[in-house]
Amino acid sequence: MKKTTLIFIVFLVLGFLFGYYVVGSSIKKGNPAPKIEAQLMDGSDFSLEQLKGNYVLIDFWGSWCPPCRKENKTLIQVYDRYKDSKSEGGHGFDILSIAVEKDDKRVHKAINRDGLIWKNHILEVNRIVIMSSLAQAYKVTDLPSKFLIDPDGNLLASHASFDEIESILSAKLTK
Repeated sequence: MKKTTLIFIVFLVLGFLFGYYVVGSSIKKGNPAPKIEAQLMDGSDFSLEQLKGNYVLIDFWGSWCPPCRKENKTLIQVYDRYKDSKSEGGHGFDILSIAVEKDDKRVHKAINRDGLIWKNHILEVNRIVIMSSLAQAYKVTDLPSKFLIDPDGNLLASHASFDEIESILSAKLTK
């Protein structure tokens, strides 16, 4: 390969990364959450708009990801704590899990084994997992990655920790 071709490819990749992660970044608190329209793992059609009016925790994870599997225990605790809660405006709480996988072989078993009992599960299959369309829309670069959405569909927290999620939910929802 010619040296000029290699330099061109390097600049092209760097330009793409700069545009993707810096210029194109809209995953900020207060901004509308990127749209999600997909099929749930049970085969039904899903749109994030269906959950509008509730606080929604979007969890990007993978069955192959040890930190994700470990965090599932805490995720279940958050779900159990807030699933029947309401805000002063009558808003509830729900979780949307997005499994980012290379194939669909292990995810069903992981969901059952880990006890992820909420109904909204999306499976995104891509050979390069971080290149899945939903991961790209949310600027996910590592797993697990969590986003908290308010009842109007705006981001309350991006790439949120459980402490941040718990702090927001405990202030907004009554148990």
